[in-house]
Amino acid sequence: MRDNFARIYNYINNLPVVSTHEHHLKDDDQIGLDLKGIFEHSYVAWQMIPVGNSYEEHRRFLESARYNSYFVWLEKSLSIIYGFNERITADNWDEISDLIKTKHSDINEHIRILKEECRYIKGITDIYWSPGSYLGHEDIFSPVIRIDAFLLHFHPSQRFEDVVVPWDFIPGLKGLKFDEYIEAVLSFLRKKVESGAVGFKLAAAYDRPIKFNDVSFDKAAKIFMRDPSSVSEDEWLSYGDYIIGRVCELAEELNVPIQVHTGLAKLPGSNPMNFENTIERFPNVRFILFHGGYPWIHEVAALAHNFENVYVDVVWLPIISTTAAVEALGEYIEVVPSIEKIMWGSDSWTSEEAFGALLAYQHVLAKVLADKIDSGYINFEDAKYIAERLMYKNALKTFFGKKSF
Repeated sequence: MRDNFARIYNYINNLPVVSTHEHHLKDDDQIGLDLKGIFEHSYVAWQMIPVGNSYEEHRRFLESARYNSYFVWLEKSLSIIYGFNERITADNWDEISDLIKTKHSDINEHIRILKEECRYIKGITDIYWSPGSYLGHEDIFSPVIRIDAFLLHFHPSQRFEDVVVPWDFIPGLKGLKFDEYIEAVLSFLRKKVESGAVGFKLAAAYDRPIKFNDVSFDKAAKIFMRDPSSVSEDEWLSYGDYIIGRVCELAEELNVPIQVHTGLAKLPGSNPMNFENTIERFPNVRFILFHGGYPWIHEVAALAHNFENVYVDVVWLPIISTTAAVEALGEYIEVVPSIEKIMWGSDSWTSEEAFGALLAYQHVLAKVLADKIDSGYINFEDAKYIAERLMYKNALKTFFGKKSF
């Protein structure tokens, strides 16, 4: 088994990469990053363990975080990129931190890591704080447009964490009637696609259930610009339901996919089965279900099995739980009707975490393929074909309609 794992891992490790999902920080935010900054801009921070500044705080942080999957793969990434062959400890913290900070004095270092260490030929960005941004690097990044702002806001006074307000980034919305507002929003999205955006992203599972009903224009119009204190939760949800319908119609018109956050948000509203009626309602829209729906990995497989317009993205999953990712990917290869509908992204803010996420994914993919070779399910040539599809070819075809750049 180890022989097949090593053979296929070596093959994977030399393939180009397309990441379907990045939250990459802009150049200025990469300058001067140190070890604390790397951890605080990573999913390790989601453990709510303070990194701190002192030796004792670093010791407690490492003691608490050490075995979490987020930490394990990020530490592996840092050790490879920065060339230290030991674990991060409170004793070597400052030395490693200074090494990182020195490297990040070069404004191009973060892009070098993506191109050389991660082997990226393209990263698809969800820059939700600046919709449609290429971050000044059009050679490597292509954006999707997050649509949550339009679903969640019916009034400019509303505020949601990590969600920009439409009136703040689209000129000329103030004073529009609802039909005029809708046309302005759709025009904004259409122009973004015409200028290079490759799809839409729905992350509303962090704020509401992802079950969307068919709601009329008139019902939504009665909610638009009302005082938020006078709008019930059901009315607010129905307003978003109407908006997602219009965005899906536009995605069909423009032939662009919609990435959908499923799992690990507001539970159980993020269960991917909640999205089934939208999948069925818009059979000509390609829906890419994110994160394997974790913890509902089997539900994602079932949806992909039953609906031709469902694609599966294991983005984030290998660093959420490497064990779960092995189970999920093995199942998706067996269940999803076409191997061309499976892809991956790093879902990272820094290049270091992107590389860690890639290391985790390569491990998962190599283990799954090696296990299938050992069991006789596939041969080595099959494994190479699958690896190529899942590392970059599927994403190129899905988002750019081509096999390579």
